[in-house]
Amino acid sequence: MLANVNRWRGQLGLNPLDQGELDKQVSTFEATGSQASLVDFTGTNPKTGKPTRLVGVMLPIGGQSWFYKLMGDEAVVAQQKEAFTQFIQSAKYPDAH
Repeated sequence: MLANVNRWRGQLGLNPLDQGELDKQVSTFEATGSQASLVDFTGTNPKTGKPTRLVGVMLPIGGQSWFYKLMGDEAVVAQQKEAFTQFIQSAKYPDAH
């Protein structure tokens, strides 16, 4: 997860985290019988120079990991964060082992 989070942070001009810093920023929620890990941070879109928020989720199921990312205008991401997590909770993974 650390590599993905740091790649996402780089997309918003933010410095990378070490594992200890990441552990402090991760929250979890139940999804499809597994614990999903969620990060939420704001940086700057390098193309527009505008503040941009990113909510990223990693969901391990069996031997697979699913990654989800919601990124955009701060207000829009704030408005859609709950719907985003509900979507992840409702997804089905019939071939996940």
